[in-house]
Amino acid sequence: MNNLKQILAIVMLLSVTAVTAQQTAYVAAESGLSLRDQPDVNGKMLSKLAYGQAIGVLEKTNNKLVVLDGGKKVSGEWVKVKTRNHIGYVFNGYLSSTKIAKTIRLDLDKLNIEIKKLATSDYKRTHNLKQQDSTTINVDIGASPERKQIVLVDNDYKHVSIFQRYENSISFMSADAQCDAQDWKHFDLEWKPLKQITANTFETLAYTENDWKHFIDTSIEDLKAEVIDQCGEDWLNYFKTIKKVKNHPVSVATNRVFLKVILTDFEDNITEKIIEFKIPKDS
Repeated sequence: MNNLKQILAIVMLLSVTAVTAQQTAYVAAESGLSLRDQPDVNGKMLSKLAYGQAIGVLEKTNNKLVVLDGGKKVSGEWVKVKTRNHIGYVFNGYLSSTKIAKTIRLDLDKLNIEIKKLATSDYKRTHNLKQQDSTTINVDIGASPERKQIVLVDNDYKHVSIFQRYENSISFMSADAQCDAQDWKHFDLEWKPLKQITANTFETLAYTENDWKHFIDTSIEDLKAEVIDQCGEDWLNYFKTIKKVKNHPVSVATNRVFLKVILTDFEDNITEKIIEFKIPKDS
């Protein structure tokens, strides 16, 4: 019995040692980092790790690697890591020991804009607006562009104003998968100025159901006509108890949020840039 207790104690000690030996690191590659089954660039890719994702570093391999990134040399080695779903190898030249804020950068001619702590469904963290008037940011499921800090960096404009509006849509669902009507009718709120916290910091607006009431103007009869057109008269049985357009099985959801940046230079020339945030349907 004593021997068994000693063995169990040794096993527990080894387990604790293994846990404490694991170090947390964060993916610093803005385009994502490949997780491979072998410590080699030709190894099978198990998954793509997202920028800012936390992973556990299990051990070093002493398998050195130097890569060229935009003309710059990045040196490091392959390390064995653990994620929620995989154990594999990554190049630690793109790992950080400190937590990375999920910042999105917008590059303009005489200004850089940073949007703080917004998770996206792709790996694009930098958007070039020098030659373009608009860009689209794909928001991750469960994330929102609301109540996010926007910081103006290296600002060389006389004046910068930022406005926000959003687009909602009415949708309804039936029990028949062949009779779904999504994004039936869209509603846009008017542009509203962002709250300015400091000279170079703004905060995006947040919306509630109370905001929806100000611009949704759809009658139940219009909604029923759409149901008949999409699904047939039999489906109107679902609408017997509906008194408002937001009663089940009808819903109102935000599809997109927009920012409008108005830039005034020192010669009073005005430029506008639009940032569109696409909200996933499961949010």
